[in-house]
Amino acid sequence: MDDMVDGFPLITTLANAPGEPVIWEKFLTELTQELNCDSSLLLVTDLVERENTRFLYSANISEQEQQQYENKLNKQDSFNFFLSKNPKRIFCNQPLEDSYFSGIYFDVSNSDFIPSLNQKYRFGVSIPCHRNHSLNLLLNQKEAFSSEQQHKIIHTLEIILPSLEEAMQGEQRHKINSQLVHYLGDHYDGYIIIDRQLNILFSDSIYSHSMNQLDCFSLSDQKLYINNPAIEQRLLSAIENNSEVTLIHNQCQSCQLALIPITSLDNLYQWECFKGGFILTFIHNKVKNPSLDRLMNIHQLSRCEAICALHFMQTPSIAEIAENTYRSQETVRNHLKRAMQKMDIHNQAELMKKLIMLAVL
Repeated sequence: MDDMVDGFPLITTLANAPGEPVIWEKFLTELTQELNCDSSLLLVTDLVERENTRFLYSANISEQEQQQYENKLNKQDSFNFFLSKNPKRIFCNQPLEDSYFSGIYFDVSNSDFIPSLNQKYRFGVSIPCHRNHSLNLLLNQKEAFSSEQQHKIIHTLEIILPSLEEAMQGEQRHKINSQLVHYLGDHYDGYIIIDRQLNILFSDSIYSHSMNQLDCFSLSDQKLYINNPAIEQRLLSAIENNSEVTLIHNQCQSCQLALIPITSLDNLYQWECFKGGFILTFIHNKVKNPSLDRLMNIHQLSRCEAICALHFMQTPSIAEIAENTYRSQETVRNHLKRAMQKMDIHNQAELMKKLIMLAVL
């Protein structure tokens, strides 16, 4: 069987997509071409306020059509919202005899909006983000899907769905981590996203183990419970004040919380799944880095410049520093350049020597 039908090249593309908009668009282009469809798109669907449903990425859909959809027509897209109510199940709006669909379909003669003009036949699948939002993948075309095409689309979507979900989680992780380093450096145990009532909007499984080791809070029924009433009051007060960043020390003997409003972050997503929420980070056994403090105090480096400089001491590879600090390579180069200027040194060898001297003080 054709490798592309088995989904492997698409899965490889998805594995490289987090943090890379060009690769996301490449994935949709490859998917559209392989399945012989006219266009495809990833929509972030707001299940409460449909008018906030918006494009994340697309292939073969013009800017004008996207604006048309986001300005008005998203509220009329009944097929897209049906997908959100039936997550991780593949549907088509074309009447099909195939038992896979169990008689569930949409009449294409209805006025439910199609993003590209005259592309009234659609396949789609939904991945839940949290209770109010979902990420929906849709494929569109002008002509009805043939029986062979239907089976190929179903087969391919079934194979790539787990990788798509993993890639979207990776995208979110990359976006959040790349912002948190500016506030916290590179040391934190994990984070969750909460609303004003301490309901959990998102928790990342990658941090579950380390966060479960903490005894100063508990997670139950998608809600955060703080065991210390005084600390809980401070947290709620910080949420109410909506300040940019709030550090709460002594959560337990060796714990620190940091509360960061989502609105303080840039480029978290084009979508607004967590708008109005807060990132709550947990730092356990936090040890201050004296070298970081010296760079900031003695040489007046910014935290970002100091972080990149210390990573340079560990590895002079710009690519590795960029990967480890969730920055672009260009950003790392700029931080190091400014650090060298402030430290009055003129090459990387001098920078390495000075950093090593600072580290042993």
